Amino acid sequence: MLGGKVAGRVRGAGERLWAALPSTVRLPESLVLVDVGASKGLQPKWQRYRRSLIPVLFEPNPDEAAALRAALSGYAHCHVLDQGLSDRAGPHRLNIARYFGCSSMLAPNAAFLQDYAIAGLYDPVRSVEVDCCRYDTLVAEGKAPIPDVIKVDIEGFESRALAGFGDLLSNVLGVETEAWFYQAFEGQALLHDLVALLGAHGMRLRRLEQVPGFEGDLVCVNAFFTITRSRCSALSAAQRAKFELMSRVWGLSLRS
Repeated sequence: MLGGKVAGRVRGAGERLWAALPSTVRLPESLVLVDVGASKGLQPKWQRYRRSLIPVLFEPNPDEAAALRAALSGYAHCHVLDQGLSDRAGPHRLNIARYFGCSSMLAPNAAFLQDYAIAGLYDPVRSVEVDCCRYDTLVAEGKAPIPDVIKVDIEGFESRALAGFGDLLSNVLGVETEAWFYQAFEGQALLHDLVALLGAHGMRLRRLEQVPGFEGDLVCVNAFFTITRSRCSALSAAQRAKFELMSRVWGLSLRS
């Protein structure tokens, strides 16, 4: 476990150093990257391509949203929205966990989590009301751009946020989402549900990356989905360039 923590710190330092180096890549059209669950800011693996990105970050806490705007001041175009995303507009109750990164719109499944040493990190200490919206509504109202790539990590609520993109998912090039094999939260969707949801919009699962913390059990992963080969073959030159950049960042082989 200690070795894993040290390796993680070294890897994280390497990612930050890599992110600080500007890439020479400049796309013919900027890639719109929507990041849902962005309290830590844009992922380091994307930062070195900032010349080609329009980041769209969601952070419901106004103070944290202000900090994100300051952090993204170097981008020519960016959006930080202090709202939550869901398939249903209106107020939602966010359970603030003992460790903030375990907070969720869903209640923790104590019966499942009790087998793990990190169970206490999921204990709710308070709750707050969060104003949520659908992403397709934001686009229709001119408040957010049409997405090219989506990253979502909101502790079991991923499927509901993705459902709120509606038919926009049919034009998305890829989705990186946290996904679960077991219900760590009550009523959450699991990986196979996300496979079905994104598959209905022409996307296939390409890669899984295990999320540590469950003592060797394969409970949670980062799942990477991209468009199918047939959809890829029909891309314009500008969209193809975006797809190739996304694939490079995610460590995926290119579609032929």
